This record gives sequence, C-alpha cells and structure tokens, in this order.
Amino acid sequence: MGRTAPPVLPEHISRWYPEAYYGRENVRFNFLFEKLTRLFRLRRARAIAAHARPGPALDVGCGRGFILAFLRDLGFQPHGIELSDTAAWHARNVLKLDIETCDFLSSPHRKGVYDVVILWHSLEHMPRPAEALARAHELLKVGGLLMIAVPNFESLQARVFGRRWFHLDVPRHYFHFGARSLASSLERQGFRVVREDHFCLEQNPYGWVQSLYNALGFDDNFLYSLLKNRSARTTRMRHHPIQVALTALTAPFVVALGLLMTMVEAALRRGGTIEVYAVKK
Repeated sequence: MGRTAPPVLPEHISRWYPEAYYGRENVRFNFLFEKLTRLFRLRRARAIAAHARPGPALDVGCGRGFILAFLRDLGFQPHGIELSDTAAWHARNVLKLDIETCDFLSSPHRKGVYDVVILWHSLEHMPRPAEALARAHELLKVGGLLMIAVPNFESLQARVFGRRWFHLDVPRHYFHFGARSLASSLERQGFRVVREDHFCLEQNPYGWVQSLYNALGFDDNFLYSLLKNRSARTTRMRHHPIQVALTALTAPFVVALGLLMTMVEAALRRGGTIEVYAVKK
C-alpha cells in the first residue's frame, strides 16, 4: 500500500474540492457521459442488491446519490454522507435523499443498523482508512455487506504509467491500495471477502486512455476536462486548439487500445480499479 507524502492536512483538504470539482448543481460531464454515469450506477446498485437483503444502506461519499436512488427503487432505505453541502446538493435537493454532511468517523449513526455500507472510491480519500473500515464494521449488522471500490496500486496501469497514471489523483488520495493490501485490511477489521472484480467498464478503460494521453505529453487530464461541461472544466478549450484536434483524431485508436488492455488486465487480475464485496463476520 502506498501513501501520499506529505499529506494535505484534513483542515486544508477542502481547497482541493472547489465548486468546479463537482460542476454547477453537481452536473460534471457532458450530456452523453451523464447518461452513461446513470447506467453504471444502476448496474452497481443491482450488484449490491444481489449480495445483500433490502434494508438500511449507507453510502459514504455518495456524490449525487444515484446509487442510493436506485437502491431505494430496489427496496432499500437509503442514507448518505458527503464532504460538503456542495457535494450533497443534488442528492439532497433533487433526489430528496437523506444526506448528512459530516465526518464518517464521528457520524451519529447507531451501531449494527445497516445491511449495506458503500465506500465507492471514497476510502482512498480518507486520512485514516483503517479507522474507516473499523467504523463500517461497527455500523453493519452481522452478515451485512461492505462494498468498496478503489484504484488498484498493483495494477498494470499503475506500473506502466507511474506518476502519469490517471487514478493516482494526488493529493486528494491519501492512500493507494492494491488488491492484496485491501484484502488484508478487511480481514484485520473482521470482514470476509466474498467477491473481487478487476473488470470495471466505467473506470478501467478510461484509466488507460487518459494515462496514455498524459504520458504522450498532453496537459494532465486534458481529455477529462474536455468531457466535462463548462461549469466543471479547469481548462479553457479554445486556448488549446491543437490538443483538441489531436485528441479528436486519435481518440478512436486510443479508446480501442484502452478496451483491449482492460480485458488483458482483468484476465491477469490486475485491473486499474477493483471492486470488493465483503461481509461482516
């Protein structure tokens, strides 16, 4: 397991999550990718429902709340935690979900209440991940499901691209888990892993695509900014016409390569991100 050094102090980390990070009214991407995002969240909710009985579910770092909304449709009682009111706006005001803005470790939730706790790409953002796993264990019922997704520091992507790897995302990521370090952390906190997926169509092909562009000398995460809507972009595209043109010309070939490498890494059990389902012993 890797860690970011020196880490940003928790009281200063909010500077790395400005309003543009979320987009106006929490809409981050263009129309097409917004539609795809909802489809991926529906798939994830169904996967969770396949491993857990309907009951109270807590999503830590719930974002716009799509997973919780789909779980609600599947018979779960959804609850969420977010870093700020800005991050929670869509889930709270549009989807009408029960969302708290608080620190997960000191959240007021009662122990042994939840059938599901979700840490979807949020554990790596926490400065004390072992305590977060222990807290999740406390909140779950015996036999309850913990669903975690993290970038895989042991992946082919991480090894090929190094500091240009898209999913590294420092300094927002305090810790960098591999499949082995995550599994051992879960075991130490009283969980039993029941499923580990190395194929994620939402995350892994794009990890290859964006990392390759980064390695070729494009501005860091230029394509990522290009795919966002205007309120969430960090780069003014009209100032970079050559990079926009080159990206458009090469994208079909780079995307094809990304899809191929995603299948290769999944077959080797070294996916760029991993999804782990574990139950409380």
